Amino acid sequence: MKRTFDFVGLNSVISEAYKPLHHVTPAIARKAGMEAGIKGTTPSNCHHSYFANNELEKEWYRGYRMGKQNRE
Repeated sequence: MKRTFDFVGLNSVISEAYKPLHHVTPAIARKAGMEAGIKGTTPSNCHHSYFANNELEKEWYRGYRMGKQNRE
């Protein structure tokens, strides 16, 4: 069986994932953290833009803890 791999498609996905999100606020970071705590982590709720500075990172983890508590 011959298999081929779509490197162009993979490059497109990686390029999209590393584009910074615009207008990320602490409230948005907290909401993404809550989603990660409740539903599990995904590329969209763990995007690197939520960790761009200490304030955003702190809010993301705050939301994550809140989500974990609400899940259980």
